[in-house]
Amino acid sequence: MLIADYISAREYIIYYDLYKYIFAGYTGELQTEDTKYLLDGENIQVTRTKKTRKLVEKIKDMLNDMKDGRSSVSPYDTAWVALIKDINGSDRPQFPSCLEWIIENQHSDGSWGEQFVFCIYDRLLNTLACVVALTTWNTTPEKRNKGVLFIKENICKLERGNVENMTCGFEIVFPALLDKAQHLDIDIPYNAPVLKNICARRDMKLKRIPKDVVHTIPTTLLFSLEGFCDLDWKRLLKLQMQDGSFLTSIASTAFAFMETNDLNCLRYLQRVVKKYNGGAPHSYPVDMQARLWAIDRLQRLGISYYFEEEFKDMLDHVQRYWNQDIGIFSGRNSNFCDIDDTCMAIRLLRLYGYDVNPDVLNKFKDGDKFFCLMGETDKSPTAMYNLYRCSQVSFPGEKILEDANKFTHNFLQHCLSNNQSLDKWLIAKDIPGEIQYALEVPWYASLPRVEARSYLEQYGGANDIWIGKTLHRMPDISNNVYLEAAKLDYNKCQSQHQFEWTIIQEWFTQCNFQHFGISKKELLEDYFLGATSIFEVERSRERLAWAKSLIMCKMITSYFTQEKPTTSTKNSNETRQMLLNNLLKFLHQLSEETYETLGKDIHLQLHSAWGTWLMCVGEEKTACQIEAELLVRTINLCGGHMVDDEIISSTDYKNISKVTNKVCFKLQNRKVSGCINCKENHNEVELEMKEVVKLVLDSSSCGINKDMKNTFLAVAKSFYYIAHVTEELLNFHISKVLFEPLEYDS
Repeated sequence: MLIADYISAREYIIYYDLYKYIFAGYTGELQTEDTKYLLDGENIQVTRTKKTRKLVEKIKDMLNDMKDGRSSVSPYDTAWVALIKDINGSDRPQFPSCLEWIIENQHSDGSWGEQFVFCIYDRLLNTLACVVALTTWNTTPEKRNKGVLFIKENICKLERGNVENMTCGFEIVFPALLDKAQHLDIDIPYNAPVLKNICARRDMKLKRIPKDVVHTIPTTLLFSLEGFCDLDWKRLLKLQMQDGSFLTSIASTAFAFMETNDLNCLRYLQRVVKKYNGGAPHSYPVDMQARLWAIDRLQRLGISYYFEEEFKDMLDHVQRYWNQDIGIFSGRNSNFCDIDDTCMAIRLLRLYGYDVNPDVLNKFKDGDKFFCLMGETDKSPTAMYNLYRCSQVSFPGEKILEDANKFTHNFLQHCLSNNQSLDKWLIAKDIPGEIQYALEVPWYASLPRVEARSYLEQYGGANDIWIGKTLHRMPDISNNVYLEAAKLDYNKCQSQHQFEWTIIQEWFTQCNFQHFGISKKELLEDYFLGATSIFEVERSRERLAWAKSLIMCKMITSYFTQEKPTTSTKNSNETRQMLLNNLLKFLHQLSEETYETLGKDIHLQLHSAWGTWLMCVGEEKTACQIEAELLVRTINLCGGHMVDDEIISSTDYKNISKVTNKVCFKLQNRKVSGCINCKENHNEVELEMKEVVKLVLDSSSCGINKDMKNTFLAVAKSFYYIAHVTEELLNFHISKVLFEPLEYDS
């Protein structure tokens, strides 16, 4: 053996004994009694509460019934539809149900709009539109007058409104409503300085927009056609979407119908009003956004493992309408796209094994900068945050994602340092916290339970408000059912982890690992890595195999690197026997538990994996270089994935093992040597992590189970995490993830 030249003859004998027992598959009696802790499967049932099961089923129903996506009713858009006159010529509205909706949904202060979040732009726009509709049809004068009074008393608040929370296109569509109101002799202070300023801004903006652009190519202006006049509708109708809408905007489409009598517009509006029981949302459909953001939220909340089948159907839908030339929009079949929906689709499709090319992001690049929408004046922190997250799920050689990563990282850092995290698309609970986590813990270092714990404290549930032309809610994305289910599940998993932590400490004491210089703090860190990466209650065996394998590796490498020839023969023999018993008991326990719960005999494969690693122990560097592969094989075997010789000898398996071992070894060295800022090492690690990601996520890799490949990525990320985080942050995460329960209102 090569190791013979490295260690003394006595040490060689010790090594040979270990090799004989492990690699040769020794199955004899151990010197000490084998105490077993069977912590998963049928032996310990952590019964899911009735409430959790009920919530999970409710979410499944929501996901399966998503269809075109759900959004709250917009009074503004409903009012525009209510303005349409009967197509048969009577002096009645074509959509009387819209007028009824307006009458029934006025707030007590006389306004219309989002009830629980007061945004002056939203309230005034909605209220003025509803007042115009009521005046047009000369109905419910008391409600009309109450609305006018609200406008008069609150118009001055426009001077103090946050520009970041200005509703989309407000400076275009609000002046158009003012013109309508003035023609109807509605008593509003049209000469108020703030209104004059808004109209001046409208005129200035329209002058900057070439008239030909509006009629030639799809732009965001199609979403606000009701704010324009003197349009060439013959040309504009060529930009109409397949469903009859103009960029999914109800108000814009209603205005288009009033100007053109186009039947496709009418059919679209009829479908929308029927679906929303007399009202109309600000945009329809929102099927792409609803699916993508729902998956993202459930994934970050840590409960995506309940919904894998639903996610498959949802992402199949997204891929069906994916356009490699321009990307996607919030609704399907759009001839105009945005970076927010597009980058979210790229990231999620890629994470779930779909083939997607990120080069489409070049459409949203101007020089070294990226934009969400062409011609935007202010960038959205959340859109750039989503692009940043997308940029990290990259394969080698994808320059567009490298450029996006550099730009968004700098942009987000600037937002945080200058307290500029107010967003123009979303009012959420803790956008700064989400951004800070993403910058502090990049995706390679973001372990599942660490991310879930952080996001559970940042997710606003049903309180999140989306900003379009009006404020609106999207229950497919933001709701309390997701939050409640995630909290229940988190606390359930945490309870199991705390139980396992008690058991593994007993194991640690019985095995006397402190004799080998291993501390309980190391045990805690190793268990934390397993628990935060493989957190599901039913995967206890894999989780404990992860933690115990790390401890076993430390025990063995510590023995062979620290054992000195001067050590007494008696002590050496006792230590050797202790080491041997610990390892054999460990492997015997894993084999027995896996057989009892899964009916699979992993004994030979498990011994082969550890025997291969053990052959390299004398050469410490070589052993460390393949430790990651040993960990992966042990976890996969305990999960019931039979890693036979055919799989191990396949090119795909060899490639993914090689690069995982390589990057984990470098990360281990980086942590030990403190070369965390070494540029050359960092660049090599980043490239190799990209290679791991590609080999794991690339669906063309055949012969390797998806779950087996995911273990490679999970292990690589755990090494990256340990190399990346400070001791202080590690201790903080351990405390939060393992020991601090989430507050839950039962």
